[in-house]
Amino acid sequence: MLAVQTLQENLDGIKGISKNDYYIADSRGIVLAATGDAVFDSQSLRVFLDSQADSQVVGEYYYFKVHNEEYQPEYVLIVGGSTDPYMLGQLAVFQLRNLLKASQERFDKDSFYKNLLLDNFLLVDVFNRAKKLHIEMKIRRVVF
Repeated sequence: MLAVQTLQENLDGIKGISKNDYYIADSRGIVLAATGDAVFDSQSLRVFLDSQADSQVVGEYYYFKVHNEEYQPEYVLIVGGSTDPYMLGQLAVFQLRNLLKASQERFDKDSFYKNLLLDNFLLVDVFNRAKKLHIEMKIRRVVF
């Protein structure tokens, strides 16, 4: 999960460029950040969350699921406006996915090093996690 402030700053920046309204809801349907007055139907948001679709048009709003690395819906992006909302929604989803990925990688590397120093891993787990996190294994490191 990203901080609500980070989500709001990104939506404000995207709205400043595109002039469309954007809303982000979590996987429970609660609106976390918005650039306009939310007038979309919350029932249609729930139906969209329960569906298999990654994007959907409901009235004048475009709904997009933002998935995490395990392909679980983390957020729903809702785009309203007249300036090509589908393309702008896809760009915003791309931005949010990259923010999620960057935040997850930072957290994973931090926790990996902490658990490594605390000796909480089996030897096999150390190599597998280091490989997954793209950490070189054959370099010297110093701990203070």
